[in-house]
Amino acid sequence: MNPHHQTMPKQAKPKQSPSLTRLARIEGQLRGVRRMMEEGAGCGEIITQISAVREAVAMLGAEILKDEIVCRIDEKKDIDDTYLKNLLRMK
Repeated sequence: MNPHHQTMPKQAKPKQSPSLTRLARIEGQLRGVRRMMEEGAGCGEIITQISAVREAVAMLGAEILKDEIVCRIDEKKDIDDTYLKNLLRMK
């Protein structure tokens, strides 16, 4: 390499949010489940992986819920029963 040759600095990738990182991991898990099914893996192994995906989705939901509530508090918006019921789709 030419010592006088200057290289352009690489641009840093924008940092992904934890929720997007978690979602990408879930997508990978689901692709893995599909591959297991296509390759004829045992039902027990598939169920174990599906349980892991369900837990990961639940954790993603909790993370997004936490972020929503923190945003509302930061914006000094009310968090009343009606809001929580609508947010959680409760009757």
